[in-house]
Amino acid sequence: MIEHQPLKAGSLLDARLEACGTALREVDDMTPPGEQDAELSFGPGRLRYYVMRIPRRPLKVTAMTRHVNATQCLSSAEGRPFWLLLAPPDTEGPVLDASKAWLLRIEAGEGIKLHLGTWHAGPLFDADSASFFNLELSDTNQNDHETLKLSRSINLELNEALER
Repeated sequence: MIEHQPLKAGSLLDARLEACGTALREVDDMTPPGEQDAELSFGPGRLRYYVMRIPRRPLKVTAMTRHVNATQCLSSAEGRPFWLLLAPPDTEGPVLDASKAWLLRIEAGEGIKLHLGTWHAGPLFDADSASFFNLELSDTNQNDHETLKLSRSINLELNEALER
């Protein structure tokens, strides 16, 4: 059996993010629209913006999910960092290549917009539960929710270390 090193988390400045999503970082009030803004895309249906409370999830990831009809936006409602395991939308199945996955740490006061089709697991955090602002379609989890197994499970360690 091959031993794999724990993934070090990248930040919103990580070049790999370009294929997976848009970094949402604070800007001053009255800042004109620009590259710092998320370009949103939502298929037919009603938008849903809500505060999502979730329990701690296992740090052994065996599958990833994607949404192809709606961009999803996430940020901490509690001002805490969180992590997402991501893989680019062009990663194909029927089993996802685990070597394409990478870990992203999103700091307090930041958020992310996932591109259409970006594979993800999370949000992950180091608490019993956490709350997140979530923007998606009202039926995303019923009608736009594809999940595939990974070629191998990924054990994650959530820590302060960021990949350089």
